[in-house]
Parts: sequence; C-alpha cells; structure tokens
Amino acid sequence: MAKTLEFFFDYMSPTSFLGWAVVPGVIERTGAELKIKPMFLGGVMKATGNQPPGMVPAKGKYMQQDMARCCARHGIQIFSNKHFPMMNTRPLTGATIRLADDQEQQIKLLNAGFKHVWGRKDGGVNTGDEAEFKEAFGSEGFDADQLWALGNDPETKAMLRANTEEAIARGAFGAPTFFVGDEMFFGHDRLDYAEEALTA
Repeated sequence: MAKTLEFFFDYMSPTSFLGWAVVPGVIERTGAELKIKPMFLGGVMKATGNQPPGMVPAKGKYMQQDMARCCARHGIQIFSNKHFPMMNTRPLTGATIRLADDQEQQIKLLNAGFKHVWGRKDGGVNTGDEAEFKEAFGSEGFDADQLWALGNDPETKAMLRANTEEAIARGAFGAPTFFVGDEMFFGHDRLDYAEEALTA
C-alpha cells in the first residue's frame, strides 16, 4: 500500500514555493499519495512563538544563500514579491482547500498560485487584492469570480483554521512542513529524508 506525503504550506512562504517545485518528483519516484494541506502560516508562527527568518538578520542572510542553492540545484527561479510581507494570501490558500475533491485542478491552482506570487519578474501578484487575483487566475483558465468567492467563503475560513490547528497540534512551527505518517519533516531541504521515509 502506497504511503502518503502531506504537504502543509502557505503561499506567503517562499520556501513553500521551493518545496512544491520538488514535490512532484518525489511523488513520481515513490508512487506516494499526495495530500495538499494549505494552512495560515501567521497563525502557526504566532501559536508557536516562531519568527520569520528576516527578523533575525544573520538567519535572513543565510536563507537567501540557501534559497539560491536550491534554485540552482533544481533549475528553478524565484523572484521577490513587491507586496511581501504584507500581502494577504488567504483567498488563494482558501480556494486551494476547496479544490481538494479535484486534485488535478488543485495542483493546477498550486502551480498557478506559486507562479504569480513568487515566479514573476514584475514583482508578483497581491492575491488578497480582488482585481489582481481575478486577472491572474482568469488568465490561467479558472473561473476567477467563482475562485474568489470560494476563497472568501466563511466555510472556507473554517477549513483553513482547521488545517492550521491540525498542523500546530502535530508539531508544525513553519512552512513548508511535510508528514509521512507521524514523522514530520520541516523545510524544502528535508524532502530527501521524507522521500526515504516514503520508500522505507
């Protein structure tokens, strides 16, 4: 029976973007099931007393170097988002939750979401701005009005809260966080260990 890789993330997190770039290869090599678990990173960090890397200058500097190494290894590019860190990713995160019954569409939205937040040379999209959101995701073939409504629905907010509380209860303190069964792996650079767990 195939094992499952759970991916807890927030589009706010640039390292979640890097982690997602690697996940499909892990799934292909291991035959694992994938569970996509959007969460509210701010809530996780507040509950655990964690701080963004940029709040610690030496850590922030190292993170930039580490991200550059990851991009070089995997042949990907990441660009600054001009709205970071004040952008609101919850409408996009919420819409991703609501597509859980159609993983093909959910993955399509993940790819589009990370592209528009961290993959654009023009400074990226503020996914909390309705006009920017609809322009970006309408261009990707989604019904942008429906997607925006889903992302802001009260039921969606409750689902996002539940995912966030689950992540905290299981030991998460940041993003991306991966689980294989009860074993937790934090960070885009720990997916090799997660892959080993999936094949053990």
